[in-house]
This record gives sequence, structure tokens and C-alpha cells, in this order.
Amino acid sequence: MKRFIQSMLGRAGYEIRRKDSSVADSRNTMWQALHWIQDHGFSVKTVLDVGASDGRWSKDCMAFFPDARFVLFEPQPVHSQALDAFAGSSSGRVIPVRKAVGAEDGHLLFDVSAPFGGGPATHESEKIMEVDQTTLDSSTLQLQLEEPFLLKLDTHGFEKSILQGADQTLEKSEVLIIEAYNYRITDEALLFWELCAFLAERGFRPVDIVDLMRRKYDNSLWQMDLIFIRSSWEGFNRITYT
Repeated sequence: MKRFIQSMLGRAGYEIRRKDSSVADSRNTMWQALHWIQDHGFSVKTVLDVGASDGRWSKDCMAFFPDARFVLFEPQPVHSQALDAFAGSSSGRVIPVRKAVGAEDGHLLFDVSAPFGGGPATHESEKIMEVDQTTLDSSTLQLQLEEPFLLKLDTHGFEKSILQGADQTLEKSEVLIIEAYNYRITDEALLFWELCAFLAERGFRPVDIVDLMRRKYDNSLWQMDLIFIRSSWEGFNRITYT
């Protein structure tokens, strides 16, 4: 309920803060991170939402980038109806791509057991289907998308292979929003500090950490969303607190 209220207020240009927020503004929600990106003038012409599910994240993001186009990558057929409805109400601003995203074009056995999960099938997958797979580079070229991009990944431990198929896309991106983990939840998963090092080699630095989640088992840090921007951002040159 709290997230819903914050989202509705955010679309109207308002936010809820504690009275002492001027003393300690933690800026630890996705809404606040998107607000920061908007306030600091980052240009976004196209949002690439990988792991879009039913489009709920992109719907919230539209409030901050009302002139951008949104490309939603989601192979799970359970979300097709919601994505079609979203695209139909967007006046051409939303493009659903019903493909998985990886390091190469082709086909993939995909785990569709969990509607809001998914990824390449493993021996533990309960429900599997074959889906088409694309790379971000081939899709952005084929769709002739306008840069600069904001790239968002909600891909459950398969970020490395997706980013390996996105060299040209990363060169045209200003902002990355990536769900990252403190545990190696897949064989290829990059732990959050490994993801930072991987992207540092490609010209990006983290500027925010939001939506931290602790696991039920032992209350240890489980996951977070990392916000990356270009290492060349002039704000990184200022090293004082005030």
C-alpha cells in the first residue's frame, strides 16, 4: 500500500518524507532515485526495460520521462495481455518485445515456472518453454531506437550474459538500473561488487543504492537496485560532503 501511495503521489509531482528528512534523506527508494536522475538533467530518449513482467515498473518510470519511448522485453506469455494493453494505451510509446535477452541471438529454453521470475531453464525448472532470444545490440539496431538510453535489468542473476550482448547499447546509455545480489543465485551471477567492477571497465559508476532487501532465512542482505551513471559525470569530481 505504501509503495502504491508513493507511486500515485509521484506521478502528480509529490512525495512523502519524514519531518526530519532534511537532516537525513536516505534516498533509498526507486521513486527517489528516478527523481534524482530527472532533477540532475540526464537525457533519456528510450528506456530499455529487460525483465519487464507486466510493465508495472515502466508505468511508474513514465512519470519521470514522459517524452521517452519504452521498449519492454518479456518472454513470459502470462504477461502478454497486460503488455498489449499497456502498449495499446500509450499512443505508440511502448513497444513490447516478447523475447528473452542474452549474449547472442537464437532460441532458449526458458523457465516460466514463476510469473515474476524466469531465466534460462535448469534441471530444477518445473515449467519450461522454448522462446526466441535477442541481444540488446541487435534489438536497438533493428528497432532504430533513439539514444541516449536508460537500461533497466530485472533479470535474476543473468545480468552478465545480457550485458555481454550490449556493447553498443552501453555506449549509447546514460543510466543503468540493475537489480543486484549479495549471493550467487545462478552460476553466472555477478555479486554486487563484481557487477560494479564489470561496469567500471565499461565506463559506469554507481551513484545510488535503493530498495534493499534482506532474506528471510537470516536477515542478511539479499538484493538491491544499483543506479549507475557515466564515470565522466562532473559530480564525481566534487569530493566534499557539502
